[in-house]
Amino acid sequence: RLWDIESGQCVLTLAIEDGVTTVAISPDNQLVAAGSLDKSVRVWDTTTGFLVERLEGDPGHKDSVYSVAFAPNGKDLVSGSLDKTIRMWELTPPRGLAGGGPKGGKCVKIFEGHKDFVLSVALTPDGAWVMSGSKDRGVQFWDPQTGEAQLMLQGHKNSVISVAPSPTGNLFATGSGDTRARIWSYGPYRGQ
Repeated sequence: RLWDIESGQCVLTLAIEDGVTTVAISPDNQLVAAGSLDKSVRVWDTTTGFLVERLEGDPGHKDSVYSVAFAPNGKDLVSGSLDKTIRMWELTPPRGLAGGGPKGGKCVKIFEGHKDFVLSVALTPDGAWVMSGSKDRGVQFWDPQTGEAQLMLQGHKNSVISVAPSPTGNLFATGSGDTRARIWSYGPYRGQ
């Protein structure tokens, strides 16, 4: 459901036959993406409710999608799945009713290396890194250009269920089934 915060009204209801596990809104507010237990990612136009993308099949995920995140450029999307991978998708322009149905965006990268379910994905605000959290207890930083893992952080004693970079950079937070949330610094931190 898409909500107008000021009025508290539901402005759009978008249906999926199977369970919705995760949602994200594009930086320009034009698109909403949802991951599902049916292994797919769907992308809708927030103004019309029109389904513009359906990202599934080969080379899509082989198991339920548990996290989606838009890149800062609004044109790319990352998804994390119980198949232990992250995929980066290039959404198909133009968006809108022309074409008569959902298009399949292009899978441009597959990030492989987690040893268990990928439960959370995000991109840093500058788009330089893809972050992920997994049931394998690790947090990984990936290069979106090459798909290679650049850094793996250990510290949590259970699944990393959530990763969130700071909008201003240098910090990120992780949440885990170990009952801990951690705040990490990856640059000069000038906090109070």
